[in-house]
Amino acid sequence: MKKIYTICFFLSAILNMAVAQDWKLNYGVAAGATSSIYLLENISSGVGRSASKTYNGQVSGWAMLSPNKYFGVEGGLAITGLGAVLNQSEFGSREVRQHTYWLQVPVNLVAKLPLRDTSNFFLKVGGYAGVGLFGKNYIPDSYSGSAKQEFSFGDDGTQKGVDFGWNVSFGYKLRSGYLINIGYQRGLTDVAPDQAAYEQRNRAYTIGIGYEF
Repeated sequence: MKKIYTICFFLSAILNMAVAQDWKLNYGVAAGATSSIYLLENISSGVGRSASKTYNGQVSGWAMLSPNKYFGVEGGLAITGLGAVLNQSEFGSREVRQHTYWLQVPVNLVAKLPLRDTSNFFLKVGGYAGVGLFGKNYIPDSYSGSAKQEFSFGDDGTQKGVDFGWNVSFGYKLRSGYLINIGYQRGLTDVAPDQAAYEQRNRAYTIGIGYEF
């Protein structure tokens, strides 16, 4: 959590400095859906671990500083729902839908292609830091093991609570301020529990609609 506070302080300092130099400042909010799945790698021999995609949601807000109409620097906050359907796991071979929720701090460089009517296409590329908030397993009634339905991050047998990764998105903003975008994010941190016999990273496709002031 201290790393998130440091990033927020850094973004605030940049914001104050840029405003003092008369850069244009815009704020935005958006909501949408995610299609996520765990990237599972280096699974030890004899360990059953596989996953398929699940669907979740995302809400976000951001501030963008633009020295001109073609370029911007953006920082924000997002609550992002990730996870996967576990096909083989500590729950055995039964399917368990696992949803995880993260507080993310993305920082992006933004390229804009303005059109004659002042609408524009945009491309955002950057990275994010995330802190796990909570998770939930949707467990079939037939399961009788010790795994919990709801879990927090960092506890024994659950995921690590800090994630870093990169993201990219593409979208279109109307002259009225409404926008739509699609994107992809990929975690770089192995969030599998300590002593796990596999590596697990977050990844998701996103789609959203929003408004920029």
